[in-house]
Parts: sequence; structure tokens; C-alpha cells
Amino acid sequence: MAIREGRWDCKYCGRVGNRGPDNHCLGCGAPRDQGVKFYLPPDAAEVTDTAALERAKKGPDWRCGYCGDDNPADAKFCGGCGAGSDGSEGKRAVREIRDQPPAAPKPVTPPGGKKKILGIVLGVVALVLGGLWFFVFRTHNEDLTVTGHSWERVVEVEKFKTVTEEAWEGEVPAGGREVSRSREVFRTEKVQTGTERVKVGTRDLGNGYFEDVFEDRPVYRDNPVYRDKIRFLIERWKKDRDLSASAKDLAPRWPEVKLAEKEREGRRHEIFRVHLRDKEGKERVFQASDEARWRTYQPGQSYRATVRASGEVVDLALPSESP
Repeated sequence: MAIREGRWDCKYCGRVGNRGPDNHCLGCGAPRDQGVKFYLPPDAAEVTDTAALERAKKGPDWRCGYCGDDNPADAKFCGGCGAGSDGSEGKRAVREIRDQPPAAPKPVTPPGGKKKILGIVLGVVALVLGGLWFFVFRTHNEDLTVTGHSWERVVEVEKFKTVTEEAWEGEVPAGGREVSRSREVFRTEKVQTGTERVKVGTRDLGNGYFEDVFEDRPVYRDNPVYRDKIRFLIERWKKDRDLSASAKDLAPRWPEVKLAEKEREGRRHEIFRVHLRDKEGKERVFQASDEARWRTYQPGQSYRATVRASGEVVDLALPSESP
């Protein structure tokens, strides 16, 4: 692991960047303060000197309890006052400093441009919402006159026929007859292919040196899992056609249903429309929810209607509710 030389700042004279292993300030000669924090410059080079490497690896310095000087881990006596290491106030702490992930770049905004951009965005949003509200949600009431009725009734006809479908092997339904198969990716799963050494931070060795910290992290790849996909024939009821009937009167009826071999009747659905005219002669249409309501509106009679700005009639008052 790479060893790098740190730095420390003197709080007495303000000298910045004293060499990490120096236990006295080169500016004023004061000893490294007990609370001094070592730091690693971004451009700190790797230590290659053998003696410096040996010192770095010996461990954190110890502080003399008599004169306050820092001493190398293997020193038996204080270099400042000669006191034995048994009078030590303890060793400096070893701490690990994790690298911080790079921050996402901030978009460059010209001076004074933030407020302008925000104003433009808010203005556009307001216009869009205003237009949406006006054309979709805004309604008004007006009296409309019934001019007629229309209806449409539809019956779906289903046919029992042979269709082609696909399914994974083992999932083909009963009655399915295989036509072909192909080997395809069914899913992917992560498989560890090894590990990689990643620098995750540095370790303050407590003696003015720092050591790079690495971790072994797993490396994965997406491994495709294959399975046979089966194309097969099977008989299903499928919609084949619509039978419809419609007219502009008050006599709705279902279309005549004639079924051929292997056919059956499917869903039925119906639409009831009331045709209206406003005071200016413009045609409107209201779709009633059911036949009973549809029949209550009498031709030539006026009813209070709720109309959207687009002209769509969203509600038509019942006769008892109209003025």
C-alpha cells in the first residue's frame, strides 16, 4: 500500500504545511500541539525513502508527559527531555478517512439568470395549466332544446378458431400443439467474476504519514439464462365481428344474431344519445347513462345543461330539475 507524507499547521505562528514527521514547527520551533490534525495534500507524492517508510510503519507517535514533545513509536526516551516512554501521555490516534464520492456538477447559470429562468418556467406552467383548465375543466350552464334521439346497439360475435401463441417451455397450456421452438434469453442474473482492488480512502498513521486504504470489491457481469420459447397452435374463442343496429328514433332494438358453426354470442353494449340545439342553432350531443334516462327528454323541450368550453355536454338536468 502506498505511503504518503502528510502536513500539519502550527497554531502558534500560523505556519502552514509543516512536514508531517517533523515534531517541531520550522517557523517558530514550537512542538506539535496535542490537538494538531495531520492532513494529506491532494498532490502528496508516494514515499519511496526506505528510512521514512520504516518510520511510517512503526505506528503512531507517543507524546511525552513531561515536555509535551512527540516521539517515534519505537523511541525508548523522549528526544526533547530524555524522559522514558513510560511517562507517555499516550499515542496519537490512528484514523481512517474515507474518500467522498464526487459531487454532481452544478449547471452553470449566468449571473442574474436564475430568477429570469424561474420566471419563464413558471409562466409557461401557468399558461399550460390555465389552458388545460379552460378547455378541459371549465364549464358553464345553458339551456338546450332537444331536437331528437339516436341509439346504437352492438353484439360481438366470437369464433372458436385456431390461433398461434407463444409460451416458455413448461408453460404451454393443455391442448397446445408445438409448431417451433427457439432458444431465447429468459432472464439475466448477476454472476461474480472476480474482485478488484479499489482505493476507498486513506489512514492517518498518527506519525505524520498517511497510508492508502484499499478494499476488495466484487466484480459482476450479467449472465443470460436461456430457455426454450415454444410457438404453438391452440383453439380459442376470439372476437370475429360486430353486429350492430342504430337509428334516430325512440325504438332501440338489438341486431339479429345469426351464428355459424363454431360461433357464439359475446359482449353486448349500447349507446344512447340525446341531440340538442343551443339558442344560436349550434348542435350538441349528450350521451345518457342508460335507456330510462334517455327516454325522459322530450323533443322540443328545453333543459339546463352543463357544457365544457370545448362544447361537450357533460350533464343534462332531468325534467324535474330544469326550470
